Amino acid sequence: MNEVEVSSSPFVNNLEIELYLKSELKDVKEEYNEFEIEDLVSWLCTTPKYTTFRVNTLLVSACEVCNILRHYFQKQAAKHERSEMVHDVTLHPTLPDVVVIGSMGATELKPLEKEVIVDTICGAAVLRGAHVFGPGVMGMPTDTSGRCKKGLQKCYTEGSKVFLGNGVVHMERKHLYGKDVKPVGIAVEMLATVSGLPTISNDCLSPNLVLLQNLPSVLCCHVLDPQQKDMVLDMCAAPGNKTSHLAMLMGDQGVIVALDKTEAKVNNIVKRCAQFSLHSVHAFVCDSTSAAQKPAEKIESCEKCNSLLDGPPFRPESFDRILLDAPCSALGQRPQLANKITVSQLKSYPPLQRKLFQSAVSLLKPGGVLVYSTCTVTLAENEGVVSWALAQFPSMRLQPAVPVLGGPGRPGSDLTEEQRLCVQRFGPPLTGDNFNHDTVGFFIARFRKETSDGVT
Repeated sequence: MNEVEVSSSPFVNNLEIELYLKSELKDVKEEYNEFEIEDLVSWLCTTPKYTTFRVNTLLVSACEVCNILRHYFQKQAAKHERSEMVHDVTLHPTLPDVVVIGSMGATELKPLEKEVIVDTICGAAVLRGAHVFGPGVMGMPTDTSGRCKKGLQKCYTEGSKVFLGNGVVHMERKHLYGKDVKPVGIAVEMLATVSGLPTISNDCLSPNLVLLQNLPSVLCCHVLDPQQKDMVLDMCAAPGNKTSHLAMLMGDQGVIVALDKTEAKVNNIVKRCAQFSLHSVHAFVCDSTSAAQKPAEKIESCEKCNSLLDGPPFRPESFDRILLDAPCSALGQRPQLANKITVSQLKSYPPLQRKLFQSAVSLLKPGGVLVYSTCTVTLAENEGVVSWALAQFPSMRLQPAVPVLGGPGRPGSDLTEEQRLCVQRFGPPLTGDNFNHDTVGFFIARFRKETSDGVT
């Protein structure tokens, strides 16, 4: 097994996105500050300094997971004779099912003689603590026979790549580039990365005990706060990370209905819930914009023909709580080594998000709670949707999204100061060496349905 350096294509700035974000800010603020967007873009290109695990509290406590991780890092440090590999592992002070692991900080890694080149998606994952899996490898040193020429590195010059870290090769070129080969598994086991975040082997923690998940994604399920007897809908549920979290928060009681548009994605939801041995989740293939029955489809009320477990379309006002983690432009992902999204694609999301919100309002019971979330940073997809929803649906009231870990909504939007303080936005200017702030870009809003809206 040879040790190698791992490199990736560098960040490619998408000027079109930057101009779009600037135009949004100009539209809502009298005193436009160009540095706000520059700070945001710069922040998105960097790697968060913290790793968060969500714990399956149905099987193990977060404290037990902390102890397992501490022992693992001590063992790894002794094995490699590197004391700095003992990362700081702590319980999150607010979320009882979250374990936080700190970065080693700046590392003085030196590139090795042999090099493996990965694509930008793989590169971003490596910086967050992943190993290099076969499909992400773009270039590798030639084998001793020199027979396999595919994936040669001569086309990748020094100016077209960035150094990520060092690791141990587990796959030869024939495993990656052979005829009709579809590589599966770890190609390079990472030992250290320039981000200083830990790479944790699969034998450290059983996959039914924890899930690697961004902190705001964990938070939005706590904001929904589902109860054991609730009927809960997860409208855009794939790959099932939040769905499984909702089930755990409910003690695997009640009913959770998970929807997504394609069978393959729904299969992923089923696999995720099976990973944690959850039985309260019922997944269906459905476009959530059409999840509510239309007036012509209404049928007489009876337990047999109106059971939620029969699948969509559902009767209006069937659910106590709804999570709408909406499809979005995903501009909050970090680090962004490349982003090719266009302005026309960016503008396509708010109309879809509004259709989904309208469906959610129809399906929510009076007194029920709806949480709307995205992993993006644009005004139109976040505060813009909230402002539209409050104007469109008089029955919906914005509530404080608690617990509060993020910052308020963007100043200058159509939201009042009180409404701006109800929502949570993750991203600049809320930054710094803090595990609640150094996250991905994210947005959360919580609504309560006060009255019936006239649907039956």
